[in-house]
Amino acid sequence: MTSRILIRGAAVVTMDPALGDLERADILIEDGVILDVRPGIEADAEIIDASTMIAMPGMVDTHRHTWQTALRGILADGNIPDYLRGIRLQMAPRYRAEDMYAGNYLGALDAVNSGVTSIVDYCHNILDPDGAHAAVTGLLDAGIRGLYGHGMTPVVENTWSESRGGSDDTGASGSFGVRSKLAREIKSRYFSSDGVLRFGLVPQELAITPPAEVVREFAFARELEARMTQHANQVMVRQLFRDIEVMHEHQLLGDDLLLVHCTFNTDEEWRLLEGTGTMVSVCAETEMQMGMGYPAIAEATRHTPGPSLGIDCVSGDSGDMISHARLVLQATRFRADEPGYREWRAPQVMSWTTRDALRWLTVNGAAAAGVDDVVGSLTPGKRADVVLLEMGGVSQAGWNRRDPAGAIISQAHAGLVDTVLIDGRVVKRAGRLVHVDVPAAMRLMDESQGYLYDQMDANGGFIPQPPIDIPLYRERA
Repeated sequence: MTSRILIRGAAVVTMDPALGDLERADILIEDGVILDVRPGIEADAEIIDASTMIAMPGMVDTHRHTWQTALRGILADGNIPDYLRGIRLQMAPRYRAEDMYAGNYLGALDAVNSGVTSIVDYCHNILDPDGAHAAVTGLLDAGIRGLYGHGMTPVVENTWSESRGGSDDTGASGSFGVRSKLAREIKSRYFSSDGVLRFGLVPQELAITPPAEVVREFAFARELEARMTQHANQVMVRQLFRDIEVMHEHQLLGDDLLLVHCTFNTDEEWRLLEGTGTMVSVCAETEMQMGMGYPAIAEATRHTPGPSLGIDCVSGDSGDMISHARLVLQATRFRADEPGYREWRAPQVMSWTTRDALRWLTVNGAAAAGVDDVVGSLTPGKRADVVLLEMGGVSQAGWNRRDPAGAIISQAHAGLVDTVLIDGRVVKRAGRLVHVDVPAAMRLMDESQGYLYDQMDANGGFIPQPPIDIPLYRERA
């Protein structure tokens, strides 16, 4: 049976250069596909009255450690050493399979609720097979699109505190043979069909793993035809972080790779990225808070196919992608103007625009996640991932319908997300998620958070004192 939805009367930001923005138009969707975008469509369909709304493509978060949802805000005043000690060394090894499920399920629902229809889930806390299966299932049950990034790090054997494990092939839990077998199993079981969620691989970080191991994991990912994502050059430690140089030396760069942060790339490393198709996810709130440098939007714009944005960790920051994009835009504007300030010259040209920020959130994000073949713009023929922002309230009174793109970035926030469609299915309507049992989901989160906090308290708190030494970080600083 054919399913039709007609979104009527919205201000439409298509992110399609051929269509542009429309001050008031309709969007016709049939069986999950966008059929038409223009004023005055007449069709026998379910009507969504969007006369006070802006319609935009679903946003894409290209870097989120979704499993950390139960630890929301615990790192609000933390930096990288705090993160390593508190999250990766103290809390991560205490996760059960049910905690991985709850984190990914509620984390993905948080994203959908905020208008994020696709994520790149950087799942680098796989302690055992049950945890991996639970993490994937959480995303699938939430109905979100994007990339499940299966982490290859043997968490309890390869840490920032001591060993450089994971290279052993004896059959131990951290061996490549065991980890690669699990990755194959996950891909085969959950990703054999063309669903909204795709399989990806997260190779180990070069900072804690010999290059030969990373080379092997890249080769494995390409054997599986899996898109890859990896942290790169995120800390100012040049003796340790020369990730792009190493990747170039081993011919690892390519259009199937999404790097994260790159805040401390050298000029030469940015040049090495040119022409490779490698993309970059910028996670400004985490980077600026945790001592990871300045968000590299300008550099990624010049040297790669274009930057995208990631929330990174809700253990430190919120999941509001619109507010994140506004922060990054203003910070990038300031940096572009800063050389003139030093010479007492006032800026004369706006170097970065709200349209740039929307590209980071949509078309660039879809390309970075590897889903730009189906989403990222409201182009007829693409799948219908659509977000409606309610602009009819007092806080948005007087909004500029003639420039809905500017209104989104300069004025809106996640609290205005009224309606969300993923693959043509309405998953949020009138401000409420409608495709899941929200009270039941919240009970899952309450149980998981209670368990994790009890474990934290019973084992010396979030950062047990005295703080554990981190030689890999300290000795090279």
